[in-house]
Amino acid sequence: MPPASIPPPPPLAGLFRIDPTVVYLNHGSFGACPGPVLQAQARHRDRVEADAVRFYVDDLWSMMDRSRSALAPIIGCHARDLVFVDNATTGVTTALHNIELRPGDEILTTTHEYTACLNNTREHARRAGASVVPAELPWPMPDTDTAYERVMSRVTDRTRVALISLVTSSTGIRLPAERIVRDLDARGIDTILDAAHGPGCVPMRTDDWNAAWTTGNCHKWLFAPKGAAFLHVRRDKQPGFRPLILSNDAERLAAAAARTGRPAWHHEFDYCGTDDVSAKLSIADACGFIGSVLPGGIEAVTEHNRAMCLRARNTVCEALGVAHPVPDGMLGPMAAIELPPTSPDAASVKDALYHDWRIQVPVWDTPGGRPVVRLSAQIYNTDEQFEYLGEALRAIVR
Repeated sequence: MPPASIPPPPPLAGLFRIDPTVVYLNHGSFGACPGPVLQAQARHRDRVEADAVRFYVDDLWSMMDRSRSALAPIIGCHARDLVFVDNATTGVTTALHNIELRPGDEILTTTHEYTACLNNTREHARRAGASVVPAELPWPMPDTDTAYERVMSRVTDRTRVALISLVTSSTGIRLPAERIVRDLDARGIDTILDAAHGPGCVPMRTDDWNAAWTTGNCHKWLFAPKGAAFLHVRRDKQPGFRPLILSNDAERLAAAAARTGRPAWHHEFDYCGTDDVSAKLSIADACGFIGSVLPGGIEAVTEHNRAMCLRARNTVCEALGVAHPVPDGMLGPMAAIELPPTSPDAASVKDALYHDWRIQVPVWDTPGGRPVVRLSAQIYNTDEQFEYLGEALRAIVR
């Protein structure tokens, strides 16, 4: 039976609006935005409502540049090569729509990719008469060489582009993306790097990795509000690169860009019609928050979260009597742990964790069909919360 009370959150949890009656171990799904960043977003919205004409005609551009300049050093790139989208799935889809596929072309991906991105990839391929070729990644994952070799073994002379995750969503694996991108590029194959779990999650060196297109969420590990993501386009791919939505200036883009004094593709992406852009403007405020919340800045936050994740992984594996499914070097602040063969199905375990133990954590099947619990470690979590998760899982499995 569950204990009478759940472990208390740490003092830093007071900066967030998470329900204190829930042990929230699922930062990886939708993130959590701290109060100071939400307050900044409210100020941005107030500025819009005070004079919407002035905002969208004059003020918008410099405010978007503020977020661009704040984010660029965190993900290791030049601000000029960044635009903003609503989420990483939109970033992947935008890149796909700017790629001209021919019948018979192949898009290389993996079996651990995010479902929504795969759905859009399959649809784009279908319309072009192309095909999607998934590299079968194993679970458990023994090492980085295995992941690399599985991907590269599916390259053919028809491979046109690859979609690869930096950190896989369902299994929390930090793939050797930079090595894959480099060697695909040497074969003339462009890569869409899905860094949905990128900013604030693991260190990023976007320019050095040199993927043709890189996209990532800012609402997850960077603490921005929902609806804030980036799309980085390598400079040689920028001419003619268009957003999914063309707005008023699409047919007079050069003149409009000259008026606002910015690259044409910034002008197009920064205004795709009337929208609530406050989340994107708040990226700069989120960068300021994550840089100041712990001594040592964002590096201290990512190191803190990864260290806690490894401890949590050890705690839960020991509680369940199962082996570590992924080596330490392939983990950031998330870890998926396989449940014992005698466990109930994933939906039943998740239901019991939430309703009986008040634990919010994903439980789902891996691509191989084995149920896992995927935990996330964030500054508002404690080791005691993960010990409580281990106790709960042990009771449910028993």
